[in-house]
Amino acid sequence: MLLFIVLEVVAGWFFFTSNLYQKAKFANASNVAMGYLYDKWTGAADFFSLAARNRELAQENATLRTQLELYGSLDLDSITTELGDDYIAVEVVKNSYAKRNNFITINKGRLQGIKPEMALVSGRGIVGYVLDCSDNFSIAISVLNMNDFRTGGKIKGSDFNGSILWNGMSHRMVQMVEIPKYAQLQVGDTILVEYSNIFPKEYPIGTVTDFELINGTFFKANVELFADMARLKYLYAVQIPLQQERRELEKTMDE
Repeated sequence: MLLFIVLEVVAGWFFFTSNLYQKAKFANASNVAMGYLYDKWTGAADFFSLAARNRELAQENATLRTQLELYGSLDLDSITTELGDDYIAVEVVKNSYAKRNNFITINKGRLQGIKPEMALVSGRGIVGYVLDCSDNFSIAISVLNMNDFRTGGKIKGSDFNGSILWNGMSHRMVQMVEIPKYAQLQVGDTILVEYSNIFPKEYPIGTVTDFELINGTFFKANVELFADMARLKYLYAVQIPLQQERRELEKTMDE
């Protein structure tokens, strides 16, 4: 049997090397096969490099946001500058969204500049804020947290505002309450951050899907979040300027 296989290989070699047409066909088939294998190998390598590239892009976006904030606050008349919000790119390593009080774990902590009460946002909208940090990880309170999340919101293009909270129902919706009844609220209105010492001013939250008048005095609206809370991956931790000074001053009013 072994002798037969050897003789077949030798016969095939003589056939392909002695016949120019068959030799060309064989070479072409070999090139096609090698090209196919190379293409598949390149595709696999590109696939496994996507995660690293995504991290690089997230960091680049964070850097660009910081620079944009800096240059956007540049006062050329007085030749003074004010540092804008600091954005640190982070990656979500754990995320809950189906409980009554949900939390997010990110892959950076104190050693990477993360601090409690830093805002956590996506490129589309708010997500939560940092609760506690270890050296290399942090836990954040999600916007989908009935007990501990609350922030101010406003209707884009107006001065009407209200409070943003979550009723524990859909992970795609938060609620905006205490909106004055004379506000010209409409379905499709964009809701932005307002009156917050955690989130950047006027950072996007979501859009109004429906609303109702409560006790004839205030509107309550359902707001569909811009951030997809079930698919969080790359986020930004944000430190707004003079946050601590403002917080300390406001504490004196509560004492």
